[in-house]
Amino acid sequence: MVKWITLKQSDKDRSLGLETGAEYRQRWVSIRVVYFIGFLMFLAFGIVATGIWPYLKSLDPSVSKVFLGYAFAVPPLGQLIFSPFFGWWTNKLTSIRIPLVLLVIIFTIANVLYAVIEEFEDNRKYILLIARGLVGIATSAVTICRAYISSATRLSERTKTISLMSLAQCLGLMVGPIMQSLFSGIGEDGFQVFGLFRVTMYNVAGWICVFLGLFNLILLLPAFFKDSPIAVKEAMKSQGATNAKETWKSIELQYFSITIMVTAFSVLMLVYVAFQTLLSPIALDQFNWTNEESLFYLGILMTAGALISCILFLMLDPLCKRFSETNVLVYGAMLALFVSQLVMIPVGSEPITAFLENSGNSTGNGTALGCPPTQEWCSSIPPIGKVQFTISYTLLCISFSIGTTLSQAVFSKLLGPRPQGTWMALLTCAGSAARILGPGAVTVYVLSGTYWTFGGGSVLTGLVFVWMWVYRNRLQPIVVVKPSTAEEMKVLNPSKLVQ
Repeated sequence: MVKWITLKQSDKDRSLGLETGAEYRQRWVSIRVVYFIGFLMFLAFGIVATGIWPYLKSLDPSVSKVFLGYAFAVPPLGQLIFSPFFGWWTNKLTSIRIPLVLLVIIFTIANVLYAVIEEFEDNRKYILLIARGLVGIATSAVTICRAYISSATRLSERTKTISLMSLAQCLGLMVGPIMQSLFSGIGEDGFQVFGLFRVTMYNVAGWICVFLGLFNLILLLPAFFKDSPIAVKEAMKSQGATNAKETWKSIELQYFSITIMVTAFSVLMLVYVAFQTLLSPIALDQFNWTNEESLFYLGILMTAGALISCILFLMLDPLCKRFSETNVLVYGAMLALFVSQLVMIPVGSEPITAFLENSGNSTGNGTALGCPPTQEWCSSIPPIGKVQFTISYTLLCISFSIGTTLSQAVFSKLLGPRPQGTWMALLTCAGSAARILGPGAVTVYVLSGTYWTFGGGSVLTGLVFVWMWVYRNRLQPIVVVKPSTAEEMKVLNPSKLVQ
């Protein structure tokens, strides 16, 4: 831990002969800049999550909730469209600084636009949509960051580094709503700044991101950030190769294993986003809660889930040193994901409507609570229990934390030391598509009920778990070692020896 804080190169690292002490320190300073980029990009989502709806209503009182759905769907759509281009472009460059600087500039401009929307007279809600779309394009930086971590870490460092990157992103999502709450005291009227623009409780989120975006641009200056292709150096030394291209071309791509990892990452994201979208409808329909009770109890549950995720991100590296990365991924993530869906299937004989009638399904002012009559399945399907709900969400958080981190780590190692910009864009696009499709689970829930929603989720996650379990030995990275004078080059796979 002391070495990690002081950036001091250990004797073991120095003995490898891959870099000097100064290069080691610069490499880890640059990786920390990448952590900050990850934090900032996810902060942009978290900080507007609770404030974007009232902000929209203040800009245009006639706006509908359907349009709010568009505001949340546009950022991942922008990421989905532009990530492949930036991933491809990164592979063509000797340094990732230019695309990162460009994306952070787009991020800053997007948040300036978000913060000054009220200065426009017409079409304010569409300007907000443009601002959120630009933020989505800017988050293509996550693809570049993933590719950079793959090239700037040795194999033994990669899992820990990706875990800390995931932790930075999780903290961004956690801190965002807290910052929005802290600045709510500014009020709707806010205050004028130099008579040029107004800062309110709604647009302060944009101004915070603008300030942090400008700070990020400073961190990307050559004094702080440098490209460090240590992964290629490590591979060249192990193979005895003379150039980088020769090194990564000697490692054949394992397309089948790569397909498994992209599928696993997509399913993890899809189920997680779907469940997050369903949290409030389930709480209101199944538990007879008021809106106030739902916000209070779900807030506690989500905070606890975020803390569990943060703890797991810190525990993953020592856990993977004790057990195989693949086993931790298959059992700790995919099995837990399958069980989280299975647990949510309702059990019992009494339908939801009978349960709610026994509990009393109206507030003191006569407002109806519980499952609405338009959802006819409520009269034939038993309710989900609070214990079921809590266990399922806990398992989901465990699965998501372990799965998204290790799937990225294993995916990166399967690719070897080759440029990974385009490949990481594929992983980012898979996650973006899942974030777009995930909210569709609400439609399945409303029309067909919990049996179809979580029964379908159980089948999907169960099939992916079995697939990964059967082929778990093929998810190990290939390591090429330098041939000795006595024997020919051997390609070592942790699960078998290939000659």
